[in-house]
Amino acid sequence: MVTQLKEGKFFLEDPSGTVQLDMSKFHNGLYTESCFVLAEGWYEDSVFHVNGFGFPPTEPSSSTRAYYGNMNFFGGPSTTSVKASAKLKQLEEENEDAMFVIVSDVWLDNVEVMEKLNLMFSGYASMPPTCFILCGNFSSAPYGNAQIKALKESLKTLADAICAHPNIHSSRFVFVPGPEDPGPGTILPRPPLADHITEEFRQRVPFSVFTTNPCRIQYCSQEIVIMREDLVNKMCRNCVRLPNNNLDIPNHFVKTILSQGHLTPLPLYVSPIFWAYDYSMRVYPIPDVIVFADKYDPFSITNTDCLCVNPGSFPKSGFTFKVYYPSNRTVEDSKLQGL
Repeated sequence: MVTQLKEGKFFLEDPSGTVQLDMSKFHNGLYTESCFVLAEGWYEDSVFHVNGFGFPPTEPSSSTRAYYGNMNFFGGPSTTSVKASAKLKQLEEENEDAMFVIVSDVWLDNVEVMEKLNLMFSGYASMPPTCFILCGNFSSAPYGNAQIKALKESLKTLADAICAHPNIHSSRFVFVPGPEDPGPGTILPRPPLADHITEEFRQRVPFSVFTTNPCRIQYCSQEIVIMREDLVNKMCRNCVRLPNNNLDIPNHFVKTILSQGHLTPLPLYVSPIFWAYDYSMRVYPIPDVIVFADKYDPFSITNTDCLCVNPGSFPKSGFTFKVYYPSNRTVEDSKLQGL
């Protein structure tokens, strides 16, 4: 594991001790403190001189399951993995109309955002999606004494918009809180929005779920992880060294997350975690889909049979969002034009 025991000096640490590093050559990835790495080089004068520096190889989900069998790592009521069910797999492939609409930074107090959501609901009214995944932050001005009251009013307005389209009203709505929504600071995982904020909305929209961040969705035989955190810039800021090819940051980012098997491979002073719930941050075995709802530019990348999607910030990216079709495991870039 890479650690910085003295300012500006990095060390390789394992259960047997530490050794100072002299790093020169990197493979692809965003190398931060607390990352697990494979280093190649020579040892001289109490310093390990690295001429090759890479991540542990990413293990495909199929390889993991071949070793562990049908054990359920993902969570949920079943003791066996849903991937073992041929019936669920068949239902998944036959339901070609199933789709997940994924939107991030849903500023419910922003007039233009609400207009675009109304436009989206009316557009999908004839063929309602299986699920709308709406990620925070749910306020454009997320601080101040009136924040909770304003958020309750905004949710009331959203409920009005949903109830105005009866077909949409029967879709599921999943709400994933953002880093600046009401909650316990920056620590992960984040609990759902408080019941007293969402109570009225849940009564009016019965198929709504206010969940944790990150959260997990099981659809037929597919495992989907949703994470709302501005991770890309945070990992770039805390890199030991940025990759030479800065234009390919999303690929470096995805490779890092999957090879580390964890959603936030960062030191605790950068991204604190509730240790009792650290298991919810792990992505091993690799799921089918990971949604990184990040304010970074939108991307869709497949790595080691895992589809990694970032819808981008809805109001900041020109009202772009992503639509996922589970029957053929494809993702579609979507954008709302003017009214």
